[in-house]
Amino acid sequence: MWNDFTLLDLVGVAGSLVICAAYLAVSLKRADPEGIPFQATNGSGAILLLISLWYRPNPGAIVIEVLWLAIAAFAIGRALFKRK
Repeated sequence: MWNDFTLLDLVGVAGSLVICAAYLAVSLKRADPEGIPFQATNGSGAILLLISLWYRPNPGAIVIEVLWLAIAAFAIGRALFKRK
């Protein structure tokens, strides 16, 4: 496995860490789960994972990351709409 590890794999690992860091921040009550920063962090992690999945496709992982990104985008849109 490590012999085939590429820069794109590193991008995917970074995406996983970003998503986990956001979840940890909410679990420790350091982030608002309805806030834009939390959702933007989740969306960023999903984008990083999707970049790595573009080059090494895995249908199940692609579906979950597209859904994760869509949920984050929806939540950001809702938060911005509430501000007006």
